[in-house]
Amino acid sequence: MPFDCTPIAETPKRLPAVGDDLLGFAPSSRQAEPARPRPIPAWHSSRRPESIGGTLAILARARQLIADEQRWCQGSFARTWLKIPVPVQSGTARRFCTIGAVMRACDELGLPSHDACIVLEWQTVRPVQDWNDDPQRTHTDVFAAFDAAIMALETSAG
Repeated sequence: MPFDCTPIAETPKRLPAVGDDLLGFAPSSRQAEPARPRPIPAWHSSRRPESIGGTLAILARARQLIADEQRWCQGSFARTWLKIPVPVQSGTARRFCTIGAVMRACDELGLPSHDACIVLEWQTVRPVQDWNDDPQRTHTDVFAAFDAAIMALETSAG
């Protein structure tokens, strides 16, 4: 109804050439894109056969740590449920950024994090901590990066 309370004579018409998100008013309907891994080149250090198993274990555990969107954060490696920054190894750490999840997984598994961080960076094409903290980044993007890194490693190992 218009501001002067005059009833509308006909229902509004939709213009087929104009989408709902023309000006960004439509609710976000961003769907998870399937992971598209960047192939890891043969010279890449993470392709050493002796390290692939450990790197896959770290990536899988880190992915598991932030599987729930509430357990992912930005701006700090780790946070409590109250969003207070804490060290990754802290018993009160409940939320992790991408690198924080990798660091925690390494700590739990007793493995070095270098190769896992490099594989993730190869997929994100920029430093992972900057990529994770980008205001446009979503949990879906982070999950897709982990999936792509895992698939790239599995492909290079096979």
